[in-house]
Amino acid sequence: MSDAVAVIRLGLKDAWEDLWTVLVCNLIWLLSVLLIIPGPPATLALFYYTNRQAHGEFADLADFWQALRRYFAPAWRWGLINLVLVAILVGDMLLTGRLGRSSLTYLIQSFYLAVLGVWLIVQLYTLSFLIEQDQPGVVQAIRNGAVMLGQNIGFSISLGLLLAIVLLLGTLLFMLSFAVGGFLLASVGNHAVLNRLAAQPVALQEK
Repeated sequence: MSDAVAVIRLGLKDAWEDLWTVLVCNLIWLLSVLLIIPGPPATLALFYYTNRQAHGEFADLADFWQALRRYFAPAWRWGLINLVLVAILVGDMLLTGRLGRSSLTYLIQSFYLAVLGVWLIVQLYTLSFLIEQDQPGVVQAIRNGAVMLGQNIGFSISLGLLLAIVLLLGTLLFMLSFAVGGFLLASVGNHAVLNRLAAQPVALQEK
């Protein structure tokens, strides 16, 4: 729990120390997601920007735009995989709900919801690995993300719960999560990966 708290604190610190650039990057990311086509590349660009910060390096808008162009292809490979899997899980939950209201139905829906939650946490790691790896291989990054989750289940659960609480509070407090939520997710993902790699450096595989 203490490591998860430290990671959240680092993410909030990065957002506060570069607030104006953060607001601009987060706004560009939101608009890109609404436009759909630039959504995945903008998401990966946000992770690239926050990765530089997590490593203690200087980052500005030029880095964001550079990453958006550089990672366009791998970002869309990642995006298509997520689109298909999330659509299947959400579709299964909705279809199961139409079978009627019973304990079995709720149990099946809870299972799909749990799988979706696990997948989203893996993606928090995956996008960070796409930046950390020498080559942005999507399948390898997903594998590394899954391995990291498997080796750090307690940390991942704590991180997910704390992140959800912070984003919920940010939404209630003047919609702050709308202004910096995407940046915070990316920053926390990068700090989490660096934190876990420091503890278990064998988790990352490049080939």
